[in-house]
Amino acid sequence: MLRATLLGTAVLLTLSGCARISESRFNPFNWFGNSTEAAVIDPSERRPLVPEGRRQVALDGRILVQSIISLSVDRAPSGAIVRAVGVAETQGFFNAQLVSRGVENGVLTLEFRAQRPTRLEVPGTTRSRQISAAYVIDSVDLSGIRTVRVQAATNARTSGR
Repeated sequence: MLRATLLGTAVLLTLSGCARISESRFNPFNWFGNSTEAAVIDPSERRPLVPEGRRQVALDGRILVQSIISLSVDRAPSGAIVRAVGVAETQGFFNAQLVSRGVENGVLTLEFRAQRPTRLEVPGTTRSRQISAAYVIDSVDLSGIRTVRVQAATNARTSGR
């Protein structure tokens, strides 16, 4: 009987401590935090896709998706994985990718780009136009990053730690 009482007390004390840990940095789900809506960067202020002085030029025909609806940054053994879900203008967009624009003042900026369909474009519902992409940040680069920003045509989302 005494063991059961002691065990019950220990379990209750452990569970009451969980409320404090759930909001702390010890909880792995709080690592980067929830994403928030951010202001859109003016197209004239965006860095070019091809740096000046580069001899070999590769043109990216993909465009920015219409909007970002979710963003998460999760820990990985090699660093972190950035996952974003965007909404394209129409159904059929493909070849989605989060393209790095570099790190400035601890902010990693990624553009969510996708290839426009070449055939008939159907508007469809918002859910049918959703497209997702991921980006891997290695642990060396992650040490200098405090905020991840994903840019779309009409909005952006950020997640910071």
